Amino acid sequence: MAFAVKNHVLHCDGKPVAQKPTPNVGGVLKPSLLIMHYTAAQSAKGAISWLCNPNAKASAHLVIDLDGAVTQLAPFNRVAWHAGKSVWRRRSNCNAFSIGIELTNAGPLTKLANGKFADAYGKNVPASQVAMLAHKLDKGGEKPWMIYPAVQISVAVDIAKALCQTYGINDIAGHDDIAPTRKRDPGPAFAMESFISRVLGRK
Repeated sequence: MAFAVKNHVLHCDGKPVAQKPTPNVGGVLKPSLLIMHYTAAQSAKGAISWLCNPNAKASAHLVIDLDGAVTQLAPFNRVAWHAGKSVWRRRSNCNAFSIGIELTNAGPLTKLANGKFADAYGKNVPASQVAMLAHKLDKGGEKPWMIYPAVQISVAVDIAKALCQTYGINDIAGHDDIAPTRKRDPGPAFAMESFISRVLGRK
């Protein structure tokens, strides 16, 4: 798959990706930062529905599903509401200068008495999709987290490359980097240093 940005719309192999316009947008955006998130659920459809709901008062530019399917909710020249109260490199209100990408992922999981794993909504997560990891911001050691499939990360890398090339972006952060007291996404299962290296060619 080849991704490109045309008129602030993401295209894949020459065609626009799926579009689901959200009403939750602000003014003009000139992005200089890419922020990675997880949806905290296993359903892209549910996340997209919520991010397009006016009552949510939240949105993102893109949602990338577990299988790599991409949906665009806002054009890249409009502010989306994904960062909340945030600071990056002494600049506050990251929504005003960033593109937000949501990856379908349940995030932290609960290990049940029967040995199985469940997400925050009680839905089962197969053990093959679970890794025991420690979050860089938390004390208490390793906990179960949902793994990001390789195909999802590969698509995210290719999209991030297209965005960074189009808009001259050379900075990538996680939601937990810009709002460390509130957020834990994309979490320890997302290899941020590797991702940045693959996208920008450096660590």
